[in-house]
Amino acid sequence: MLPLIRTAMLRRQYECLQIAASLVEKSQGYAGVALLRAACEEYLWAKYLASISRADAETLLLLLGRKEIADSLRAQDDYNGRINTKALGLAKHLAHHEDSAKHLNNQIKALGKKLKWEERTVQASKLPSVAFVAKAVNETKLYRFLYHASSRYVHFSPSELLRRAWGRTGAISVTSSHFTEYWGLFVLYWGVWLLAHTLPILVELGINEEQLDLIDGEKLMDAARRIAGLGPIPIITAEELQWEIGANDA
Repeated sequence: MLPLIRTAMLRRQYECLQIAASLVEKSQGYAGVALLRAACEEYLWAKYLASISRADAETLLLLLGRKEIADSLRAQDDYNGRINTKALGLAKHLAHHEDSAKHLNNQIKALGKKLKWEERTVQASKLPSVAFVAKAVNETKLYRFLYHASSRYVHFSPSELLRRAWGRTGAISVTSSHFTEYWGLFVLYWGVWLLAHTLPILVELGINEEQLDLIDGEKLMDAARRIAGLGPIPIITAEELQWEIGANDA
């Protein structure tokens, strides 16, 4: 699975960066930040997979894939019901995963012990969290920063919604266009950063020249040079907090 996964990581990150750039050109950068969440996880996981043996990496990916499929089948069956599961031709697949659940859990537990995952994770036959992976590869600060930033875009967030309300008392306009330039800079800077840092790890994992042809290296380097001068784009700005100062003064 590793060759397929590393190629898919490269393809997904590059294509999402293309989408983000297209959104920014259309002044719709606000719609691109959610794309950073998966890119961040891919970088962390790529780094973790490179830190363990090839055999363990292959086993881990296989177990992750099986666990995700089983969870998806159960979730769909719980919501749609068994009749619909059968109609979709998924009943035999669900039964297979239900029958092999104990064996899968034992495999996960055995690998967790070998790779020294947290004891509670091993005992519960669970796979490691992204927080654990980030800590294992010394990227906890990056993980916390980008996870907090992207959480504002993929979860309910009053402070994020209020970014769309701009003006003064009696004359407030509510539209995503107020922060679109900032959002665009954020997604482009961190999207390029993540791809640029993920790429060398994928090379370490064995990606070949044919797979590297999936990306336009010159465009990527040009974008990196342009964005580098901006410095890391922050999560929050002083301008959006002016209302808070006014409220406290009142």
